Amino acid sequence: MDLTPTGQEKELLDQIWQSQDPAEAAPLDFTQKRWPEKWAGEKPKQVTTQIFEDHLLAILKWPDWVRVYAKPSLAVVAVSKYLRSKGEPGGVVWMAPGAGKHFDPPSGAPGLAVLRADWAPGAAEVRNAASEAYARGLKLLVDESTTGFRLAPGGACQAFDLSPDMVLFGPSLAGGRDFAAVAGVGDPPDEPAKQPKQEALALAEAILVRAARPETAADQAGLGRIFLIGLNYFSARAGLSDEVSWEGPHALPRLSGKRLWAFLELAKEEGIALNPLVILDASLDLKDAPEAIWPRLARASARLKFLPQGEKAPLGWTDAAANTRCQRVDDILNSIKNTD
Repeated sequence: MDLTPTGQEKELLDQIWQSQDPAEAAPLDFTQKRWPEKWAGEKPKQVTTQIFEDHLLAILKWPDWVRVYAKPSLAVVAVSKYLRSKGEPGGVVWMAPGAGKHFDPPSGAPGLAVLRADWAPGAAEVRNAASEAYARGLKLLVDESTTGFRLAPGGACQAFDLSPDMVLFGPSLAGGRDFAAVAGVGDPPDEPAKQPKQEALALAEAILVRAARPETAADQAGLGRIFLIGLNYFSARAGLSDEVSWEGPHALPRLSGKRLWAFLELAKEEGIALNPLVILDASLDLKDAPEAIWPRLARASARLKFLPQGEKAPLGWTDAAANTRCQRVDDILNSIKNTD
């Protein structure tokens, strides 16, 4: 997706940078993995596990089975036990490209690789991890708790062209409630003894309807484009392109840079909560995104430009206050003077 702003977008970016006016929209939270609970409506319809399992099978198309669990940890344990029951090793290798070395089981032979793709710098790293798992003779389970329906309608598997043995969906699909679902090929594990609560199951079924729509992944990429256009533009205008940067897919970018943490604090004060892994709020309408996102990125970038490197609030804001017209900074400085 092209990150070059259109003529109209460029005009708005210039205007926002020059004015440095605060955003009028409600605060944004780009830190939450869960899909919007409001997608489920006020009273989600009660469903059975069979209804949800059939629904997920119909959406994904490639698996042979789905099992629903009360928590992701119980799902992984169930798969591990199933492998052992078949005479295969049940140890678990945790793979998260971009987040450090793989974590092998402390004892016993591994038989299952759980692959997270949300921190991967690119497709090559994800595919290399999957290839390594198969080269070691491991069953591959792709954790789609964050990437599912965000990177593509088929999640990380579609985005990175993976053919795993299983995929895992977590609490994000149930609005943050305790929940997990595993889908896979071949013979399924036994039915779990502990099921998720009915509230979580009903939310997962209702949210799945909306999350699985092709336009959901397209909207996530569109929101990512708006966010990254603003980040690129305002960090460049502030001369901070090296201090705050990003990598990864537009729908799930990862922020980095030597002054990232100061930028995140400033962005939070301006009304946009961010973590290094940016999880875009799916409830934000694309047409409202520029006015909601860009003023906050502009002010955070401008304030970071004048913030002495290595300092944090309140004493580090002296230079920033005179240049950004930020009321909160002025309040901090006034409070300091009043206590002298």
